[in-house]
Amino acid sequence: MPVNLINEKALNEYLTDIIYQGQPIETFTKGEFNSVDYVRQNKDAIVRSMLAQWTKHRLRTHLATETKQNKDFLVPISRDETDLPSWAERCLDEGKTVHRFVAEKMPQRMTEEISSIRDYLYSAADSYVDKTIIKAEKNDQKPRLRIDYLKTSNEWDSYEKTLDAAQKWHELMAEKAEHQEHNEAMYRASLDGTSPIMKFDDGMEIVQLSTPEALDYESEYMGHCVGKGIYDQYVKDGRIKIYSLRDRDGKPHATFEISPNPNGNDTIHQCKGKGNKAPIAKYRPYLQTFVKQNKFDIKGDMQNIGLIKQYDKKTRKQEYYDIYKLPQGFVVEGDLDFSHQELTELPDLSQITVNGSFSCSNNQLTSLQGAPQSVSGDFSCGNNILTSLEGAPQSVGKNFYCSDNQLTSLQGAPQTVNGNFDCSGNQLTSLQGAPQSVDRDFDCSRNQLTSLQGAPQSVGGNFSCGYNRLTSLQGAPQSVGGNFSCEYNQLTSLQGAPQSV
Repeated sequence: MPVNLINEKALNEYLTDIIYQGQPIETFTKGEFNSVDYVRQNKDAIVRSMLAQWTKHRLRTHLATETKQNKDFLVPISRDETDLPSWAERCLDEGKTVHRFVAEKMPQRMTEEISSIRDYLYSAADSYVDKTIIKAEKNDQKPRLRIDYLKTSNEWDSYEKTLDAAQKWHELMAEKAEHQEHNEAMYRASLDGTSPIMKFDDGMEIVQLSTPEALDYESEYMGHCVGKGIYDQYVKDGRIKIYSLRDRDGKPHATFEISPNPNGNDTIHQCKGKGNKAPIAKYRPYLQTFVKQNKFDIKGDMQNIGLIKQYDKKTRKQEYYDIYKLPQGFVVEGDLDFSHQELTELPDLSQITVNGSFSCSNNQLTSLQGAPQSVSGDFSCGNNILTSLEGAPQSVGKNFYCSDNQLTSLQGAPQTVNGNFDCSGNQLTSLQGAPQSVDRDFDCSRNQLTSLQGAPQSVGGNFSCGYNRLTSLQGAPQSVGGNFSCEYNQLTSLQGAPQSV
């Protein structure tokens, strides 16, 4: 259900930043598309206007709807706050909830998903406009162009469907790049827009890309979407700088997206290897040298570069630290992210304190040995091949996510979780070892549970145990602050169900 949002402006500013990257969006009427030349000359603006409509009607609705994944950045406000608008006061007095959108709490994973959707939908709309132009020229008629093409298509009528389509599109580009043979003509055409920036002794170099041809070459061989017109205008007007790590043969190995900052350090938003994956580890030293020399701030893909940047009290300056070689006792003031690195084991972080969130999700980890033991934010280790939580931190300030592994036991889990605890999608037959106090949601669905013995006895939010093999609800928490869900089991009785929901 869509929420009552007290700060619409903050959500709109977030969307403007991530979808349009600060670029003003033009509006068009059907009557303006009276010639092929007009459409061709204004194609980029038309495509972005289509994207704006989808964003306003689909993405904005998704972000302003209270769901499990949106709880972190849609924060309920209280009646005690000052300067509340009268409509918000009325809602609260009537017992309705009013939320505040907090962009700083948007999960990095979701920001990356939205960026992926943006690039995919731009490509889809761009292709649609091209086809419309070709058809109009063939039939010698005015272009029959629908500015609401993205918004009204059933193919993209939900966030989930659009994300799935975007992920498949990116996978196809990556697969194509794996089999891409050298195209000499495309390479030669790219050279005028390829400028050397930093050279290394072994022949590797960093180059800046400034023309559509240079971006297309990078896109073709890296299997991502920096080319195909998506970033052309951003690069042309200077809102974005694109850099590439190349070998002595001109072959790309990593791509940076960086936004200039006239009042400070330029900011890295993305650093991608082939197929939007992390760059191969052997290229990491080149990337780190480039980042350090230029004193870039790092907003996205910190894990792909292997660096964090934070203030050092001793030197009284911002310093860079290699996340794979952090000294014992080091305190990470922000987040620490090792996700999507194809890791089979963690570096030794057992004596490291993380004051933000920690993620090692989407790897090939079989153990959490080496994980930090104190994490003030979220701890995420989902989508690995873990069979045990031994080595997990015993102090987690917010949410603990260990879903979609091969866990057969919850031994090693923290016993108190101040946010959500999600162990869904594993091979659990028992909840022994589960935290005994969970302030928000507890999800143990999609396992092989035959009993709820060991479940926390106090859950502040929702409790989900669906898609298991339960024949009884004995052991279920007796106090659940939200919903209790036990669908798709083998229950013959509700004996043991919570008495307070």
